Amino acid sequence: MALDFRQDPSSVRSAVLLVVLLVLSLVLITGYAREGSTGPLHNVQGTVSSVFTPAKVLSGMLSGAEQSTSDMVSNAQANEDTLTALRTTNEELRQRVAQMEEYYQEAQRLQELLGVKDQYAMEGVTCRVISRSTDSWNQVLTIDGGTDDGVRAGLPVIGGSGLVGQVISASATKADVRLLQDRQTGVAAMIQSSRAEGILVGSLDGLLYLEDVSSDVSVSTGDVVITSGLGGGYYRGIMIGTVVKVDGSQGDENRKIIVEPNASASPLEEVMVVTGMNSSGLAEPSDPSGSTTSKSSSR
Repeated sequence: MALDFRQDPSSVRSAVLLVVLLVLSLVLITGYAREGSTGPLHNVQGTVSSVFTPAKVLSGMLSGAEQSTSDMVSNAQANEDTLTALRTTNEELRQRVAQMEEYYQEAQRLQELLGVKDQYAMEGVTCRVISRSTDSWNQVLTIDGGTDDGVRAGLPVIGGSGLVGQVISASATKADVRLLQDRQTGVAAMIQSSRAEGILVGSLDGLLYLEDVSSDVSVSTGDVVITSGLGGGYYRGIMIGTVVKVDGSQGDENRKIIVEPNASASPLEEVMVVTGMNSSGLAEPSDPSGSTTSKSSSR
């Protein structure tokens, strides 16, 4: 087989160019090494560096911006975590404040009961209201005190500002209390100023009516109504309420006397079942010196 030793002209040119570039590089390196810092090759290097400096600066700026963005994201995450922790702490504080407010209000209510107890020289059992009837025909509360605590049927029940009702039944640990507003309620009562006696009854409309008061007795709005102690159902001299309206005039056999109870039934949370009373309360007569004469109250 015959061999072809001819070469491509483009390959020859490439080889020659490579040799020339290598020789030129050696010459430039040798000259750069031998010349001083102010030589022409050093000057060319400075010019080229200055041309590419803006690119380096831009690259640095981009790199810095990327780092700043990363820091901002990290800081934002940290701030969100801090805000979450603050929100949690704030909610806990709100709950504690609400709880303290409940304790404060309960303490105030119990203090009012204690004040009534001291005012009337009463003995009794403080109980919580655990339920109330929604039936308009029966105004009844259930309390968490029972026979184990000395609570029994027939005992009067007071709130922070006056009579509330009467215990109608009791088990070992709880009892039912019929409120004054119940239509089945009947309380022997009297008007404090005139000493006129009558029977206080409840009604379906939630009002209290003072009945069987002599028509000869003058009755006005603002008159205070208290228990008379007759019949043995309630201790004598306990505050019931105030006359708010009189339909009819003195001498009218059909006049209606409407009484607003001093202790509202709806917000009741604690009550006291009265087991004993060592005075006649608001029914005690005054002596000439202006003070009241204490004596044991009967039912």
